[in-house]
Amino acid sequence: MINQKDLTIKLNHIILVEGFQKLSMSKLATAVGISRASLYLYFKNKDEIVQAVVDRHLKFIAEHPVPKQFSPATFLPIWLDSLLLMGSTTDLFMADLRKGYPELFQTLSAAYQGYFAQLAVYVGQGQASHFFLDLYSVDFVLFQAQTLVQGVLRQVQGRQLSLDHAGKYLEDTLHFQLAGLLPRRSQEQLDEQQIAGFEATVLREFRETYALIV
Repeated sequence: MINQKDLTIKLNHIILVEGFQKLSMSKLATAVGISRASLYLYFKNKDEIVQAVVDRHLKFIAEHPVPKQFSPATFLPIWLDSLLLMGSTTDLFMADLRKGYPELFQTLSAAYQGYFAQLAVYVGQGQASHFFLDLYSVDFVLFQAQTLVQGVLRQVQGRQLSLDHAGKYLEDTLHFQLAGLLPRRSQEQLDEQQIAGFEATVLREFRETYALIV
């Protein structure tokens, strides 16, 4: 039998792609492959599902804080976590959340804003220590990263890009960002196995979510 954690992950994938305003408990149950009665064993109503999904996002942010002080040893996991967060919501999900659950929307938005504000400080510290290139402003570094990640995902949602192509583009996006962000001496300090492990995690999450619409 599926546990509540795994069920929440599946429901998260569904509502990121489909939203939740138009999805009944019956449709949500069908989408995750269980009976309506079984879904009610875990969640009394759709409100509890939305709360559980938002809590999952908030928990990730809480468990992966940006350090207050930059160090080369923390860079790779922090940068990879930030790229994962950049692709962890969709316009549809946030629009539905704003409309149906404004307090949850404000809470989640504030958590993301706080995270990326701290990330901007962190990247700035990395530039000051010369671990990062300082050719571009911190705001632009984060803007281009978010634009690239979300651009790929929007193309998949619009059925303009296949899963295979999108997966390759996400891999290339990571390597492109590292090459543009770091001087050669900093790139040589990175753990290639850690990068490969992250890529595998992101691509698995990506496929489990976006395969639902292809």
